[in-house]
Amino acid sequence: MKKLVILSIFLLLGAQIASAGTIKVGEKLPEITIKEKGVMIPEYDIVEDRMVFRKDGRISYQEWGSKELSGRIRTIYHLAARDGIDQINEPYIDALIKAKLPEALPDSPYKTITILNLDDALWGTSGIAGRRLEKSQREFPYACYVADEDGLAIKTWGLKEKESAVIVLDPEDRVIFFKEGKLNKEEIQTAVALIKSELKID
Repeated sequence: MKKLVILSIFLLLGAQIASAGTIKVGEKLPEITIKEKGVMIPEYDIVEDRMVFRKDGRISYQEWGSKELSGRIRTIYHLAARDGIDQINEPYIDALIKAKLPEALPDSPYKTITILNLDDALWGTSGIAGRRLEKSQREFPYACYVADEDGLAIKTWGLKEKESAVIVLDPEDRVIFFKEGKLNKEEIQTAVALIKSELKID
């Protein structure tokens, strides 16, 4: 059974390596720096070993570079700013939450980074999408949310428009999992297992 699981993982990774674009499993993620909008910086307090959004707190923005969280395990969750896109891989996000990964503090060894491609929003809806992202930041202040106003990530990484993508990175910025579109149950299990393996947790 164990050999079968390992074989399935290798077959899955082989399929990912053959995918289009500049993202390749086993290689480093091409660097980007998002200057327009960028990463959200929430005002927070630490309550019971957990980041909590401060009452009446504010959210500011600053330039974000893809190497800023080097040294940690990361999921980059890239989304087009379109209705329903965030639901495509909601089961994967639910699986991450269920796994109770160590990400609740600023220096935690794991982080989920959500990049919202505002350049892919329908005319007149980018502001609405941005406000929804800020709402998520208030709910999960320990997560990293990036507003990509010019669509730099999708252009640099060769991602598909109007789509969702999941990229998992090791501490050296190497891609250990990559999938565009909806992850099936097996792929979700594989991605979470790879994260846990890197973190050396069961």
